[in-house]
Amino acid sequence: MDKQYIIPVVGQIYRNRGGGEYRCTGNRLYMSDEQQRRALSLGDHVAYMERVKDGWSLTAHGVIQYADGTIEWNYSTGEHFPY
Repeated sequence: MDKQYIIPVVGQIYRNRGGGEYRCTGNRLYMSDEQQRRALSLGDHVAYMERVKDGWSLTAHGVIQYADGTIEWNYSTGEHFPY
């Protein structure tokens, strides 16, 4: 199956391969375009995501998008519900 690492678009809602919908709320900032391209090519990019149905938030490391438009990530950290 075709897949590639992406930098999610802030504000866009993505469907996770597990079925949930997640809105991108931000991306890690880089000092240069070259640093960003390198992080992306290594699957090291960081995006901040929020599950639409309940606000569950996480930091997604290495967001992968498949040909059908669904996403997943290598791993996540900082999971929490809104305060």
